[in-house]
Amino acid sequence: MPDRIPADWSPVRRIEDVDSLKKGIEVWEKAGIIGVDTEANSFFAYHERMCLLQITADGEDYIVDPIALGDDLQLINPLLANPDIVKIFHAAEFDLMILRKDLDVEVRGMFDTQVAMTLLRHDKTGLAALIQSYYGIELSKKEQRSNWGQRPLTEEQIAYARIDTHFLVDLHSRLVKELDEADMTGAAYGEFERQEREILIPGPPNPDRYRKIKGARGLDPSAMASLKAIFEWRESVAESRDIPLFRVLGNQSLVDMAKRPPQDRKQLAEIKGVGWKKAKRYGDDMMAALGSAKGKTIDTSVPKVSPEERRRRKVQRENMDALRDWRKKAARDLDLPSERLMHRRHLEAIGKALPQSSEELLKVVPLNDWQRENLESSLLAALEQLPDPEQA
Repeated sequence: MPDRIPADWSPVRRIEDVDSLKKGIEVWEKAGIIGVDTEANSFFAYHERMCLLQITADGEDYIVDPIALGDDLQLINPLLANPDIVKIFHAAEFDLMILRKDLDVEVRGMFDTQVAMTLLRHDKTGLAALIQSYYGIELSKKEQRSNWGQRPLTEEQIAYARIDTHFLVDLHSRLVKELDEADMTGAAYGEFERQEREILIPGPPNPDRYRKIKGARGLDPSAMASLKAIFEWRESVAESRDIPLFRVLGNQSLVDMAKRPPQDRKQLAEIKGVGWKKAKRYGDDMMAALGSAKGKTIDTSVPKVSPEERRRRKVQRENMDALRDWRKKAARDLDLPSERLMHRRHLEAIGKALPQSSEELLKVVPLNDWQRENLESSLLAALEQLPDPEQA
C-alpha cells in the first residue's frame, strides 16, 4: 500500500445498513461493470466467514460490512448472479467459494484478471505485481493477514482493502484488449465459465483427519488412540472458542503427546509447542483427554491388496503420469502454464474414464471451444495409447 491514498481519490464509501446497500446496488447495476473482492478471517476463526466485501464502480470504492448487514447482504445476490453485469476479480476461486458459502449465490458474468495475466504470459500474476506493472504503485503486504473480523476497522485496513478493487475496472479494459490481440479471449472466457461452474464448498470435517497428520502413520495402536483423543479435544476447543486449530495446539505437539503421554503438568509444559501458558490453561483437560485413551487401541494395519488390484492401481498411476506429461508438452508448445490448459480435476476425470472419442470426451469434461481447437486432437491421440486398468 502506498504511504497514503492519493489525494485525488474519492473518499471510500462505507456500507453498513440496508438503505446504503440498496443505494449502492442501484449504482452498481447502472454501472454494469464492477470490481469485486472479499476478505475473510481464516487465520483468526474456526468458522471462517466473509468479513468484508469490496466493490469499485464508476471510480468509487465501496467497503461493504457483512458483519453489520447480516442476512440483509443477500440483497446483492441478484446482481452477483446477473451475467450481464461484469464482475472483475483477481484470483477468484476463494471469493467465489465464500460468496457461495455465506450468501448462497453463484456468481455469473465474472472476469478473473489473474487468469488473463497467465494466458498473456506474464511472469508475475499477483495483484501487487499487476498494479505495479500497470500503474507504478507498490503495495504493502502489512495488512495481508489482518484480522478482518475485528471492529472497528482501522484506517490502514480500509485503505488496503479498497486498493484490492480500485484498479480492477480499468485493468479489465486493458486486459480485454490484450487478450483479443493475443487471440486468447476464448481460452480466458472458457476458464471463467469453468470457475463459475466448479465452486468448491468445504464439506463436513472428516472424523479420521487425525490419521493424516504428519507423523501419525508411524504410531502404534495405543499411541494412535491417544492421538485421536487429543485431536478431538483440540477440535472441540477451537470450535467452542471460534479460533483456528493451530492457535490451540500445533500438529507436531499432538503427535509428540501421543507418542509419550505426559504424566503431569510439568511434563506437558515441556512438550514443544505447549509451554507453561497453555499447560496452565488447558492442562487438566488435555490430561483428561489423554487419560480417556488409556487401554484403548486403534487398528493401524494397512489393508492387504490383491496382486490384481496392485496391477490395476499401477496402470492407473502410469496413465495419469502419461496424461500429465501430455499436458506439460502441450503447455510447452503453447508457451502457457499447464494448469491453464486443463484443470487438474478434469485431467483426473479423463484418466479414470479413458474416453476414446470426441463424444465420449465431452461427456467426461465440458471442454470449451479453445480447448477443443488446441488440445482435443492431441489428447485423444494420447488416450489411444493408454491401457485399460481393468484389462491390463
